[in-house]
Amino acid sequence: MDSIYQALFSSSQVLIEQIGRSAVSEEGGFGPFWVLMDGLKTVQAGDKGKLYEILDDMEQVSRLIAQVDDGFEPAIISVKGAVVAAGQLSTERSHCGYMFLVLPGYCMATAEANADLIELLMSQMNIIAGLIEKNNQLHQGQLTRMAQKSPLLSASR
Repeated sequence: MDSIYQALFSSSQVLIEQIGRSAVSEEGGFGPFWVLMDGLKTVQAGDKGKLYEILDDMEQVSRLIAQVDDGFEPAIISVKGAVVAAGQLSTERSHCGYMFLVLPGYCMATAEANADLIELLMSQMNIIAGLIEKNNQLHQGQLTRMAQKSPLLSASR
């Protein structure tokens, strides 16, 4: 029974979906926005259309991800009147995928001037991910204990 709860609550796929629902808005606007991508380069949260308006092709995404995987974080590029900063979305226990902070209207000089703020925002996203993961661990523990105490489930063992 415990493995069922572990599969439900510890999957990086489930975690990235929860982070997306909690911390990423899909509303259209003209300001900065987040896009979360899993390890298979599938957009899981955020405005995929707006991301691909700015990043023309998967080659640019792949280059950013390669830089992140090589330890250059945040990886930052300037394209089409915007700056895209990429980083690893992870917790103590999971590598969930990648986060992209898209900053329309920024240039590299603006991004460099605000590098500390960009790093702070990316750090905050990882903190949110860690808190969601810890919450999932608590739920998993509660469900496991409830299942162990349940007379119906105890009788079937």
